Amino acid sequence: MSTTKDASAAPVQTDGVSFRGIIWFVVVIFVTTFVCQGLMAGLFKYFEYDVDKTDTGRAPLAASASMPEIKDGAVMAGTPMPEPYLLTDDPAPLEAFRANEEVLLSTYGVSDRNAGTYRIPIERAKDLLLKQGLPARTAK
Repeated sequence: MSTTKDASAAPVQTDGVSFRGIIWFVVVIFVTTFVCQGLMAGLFKYFEYDVDKTDTGRAPLAASASMPEIKDGAVMAGTPMPEPYLLTDDPAPLEAFRANEEVLLSTYGVSDRNAGTYRIPIERAKDLLLKQGLPARTAK
């Protein structure tokens, strides 16, 4: 018996890449993408259908509505918003703030007449605190 090798039966070395897997992966990605796009399009169609038909909405190119102005803590309806306040002199507001704080810390005054809250100078408050001590709880 002779042992002759057939040329067509020679072993073939492959690179180990599964092209079938790559093709299936790409197909699944495309199908998933199109299904998600279809769901989103359907959701937007539902939102358009569900919107209140009596709501007039706002035209995209309409002028912006006037913003309310705030005066003394109250909103004044129908007035345009003021321009932004830009500090052009930083030290001046800080100096005014510190001067106001100094007056509050060094003079007598009324903080809230209805609540009976009064203001005394900080040095006087320190002296009283040293004389009277801090309030303490009594043991029960």
